Amino acid sequence: MDRNDLKLEIQRYCFAAHDMQLFLDTHPKDEKAFALFVSLTKKAKELKKEYVRKYGPLCVSDAAEYDTYRWTENPWPWEKGGNA
Repeated sequence: MDRNDLKLEIQRYCFAAHDMQLFLDTHPKDEKAFALFVSLTKKAKELKKEYVRKYGPLCVSDAAEYDTYRWTENPWPWEKGGNA
């Protein structure tokens, strides 16, 4: 998966997890919804970890995953092209 495809996949899983979180706010005892929320959240975390490993920090807190501070390296996560 290339950089942009991976970012899009992360966005999809984060959106779906957030949508489930909103549902759970009004249906906190729904076990199936909670299981789906957990699954979507895990997948989003895995994809984010893959992105950080391949391309650099996706958000500022990811900068703590490296031996040096890489948040200021270009391109920024929201910019097109290049490898961090």
